[in-house]
Amino acid sequence: MALIDRIEDLIKAEFNALLDKADDPEKNQRQILTQLEAALTECRSTVVQVICEQKALVRREQTVNKKVEQWQQQAEYALQKDREDLARAALMEKQACQQALQHIEEEATQLQQVHDKLAQDARSLSEKIHQLRQKEAQLARREHTATTQLKARSVASQQSIAAALTRFEHLERKVERVEAEVDSYDLVSKEQAQWQALETLAREEQVDKALAELKQRNQPA
Repeated sequence: MALIDRIEDLIKAEFNALLDKADDPEKNQRQILTQLEAALTECRSTVVQVICEQKALVRREQTVNKKVEQWQQQAEYALQKDREDLARAALMEKQACQQALQHIEEEATQLQQVHDKLAQDARSLSEKIHQLRQKEAQLARREHTATTQLKARSVASQQSIAAALTRFEHLERKVERVEAEVDSYDLVSKEQAQWQALETLAREEQVDKALAELKQRNQPA
């Protein structure tokens, strides 16, 4: 059968080698998977047809067997009635039916062989499909893992930059705080110097006033 030959070619094909040589392994795998699933569907459909033919053949066999019995009975009845000519004719019909039974048995044997072969091919195709499904899932996991790693590393890189900027901003704020403290010390020192000068001036003024009063008291009358 052409179907069996085509399925044999699919089963014998080295799919791993085909995938390795393909420009786009994922696309090629989907195409191969589609072919396998189509072949499996056709194989199972043909198995159903073969089973229907086997059942029809069994019914034909039963019918022909009944005819064999009937022609045997007719031959015996004709002999009882001394009609050897009718008995001979009945036996010839019986012989034709027996030959038909041989053809039916041969056809049944061929159908059984086809059925067994198709059933075996269906199992092989199912196994191939399962293997490719696993490979498809493996590729999907690898792609997901690679994408996740790429995103993680990209985010990590961005976080490193952000962390560096944060450290620089922190250092800048620290420097600004130190500079502000220095400025505050300078301001305090200037204010203290001004207050001290004013206090000194006030004390000198008081001393001058006290000296003038002393001189005025010590003048002769």
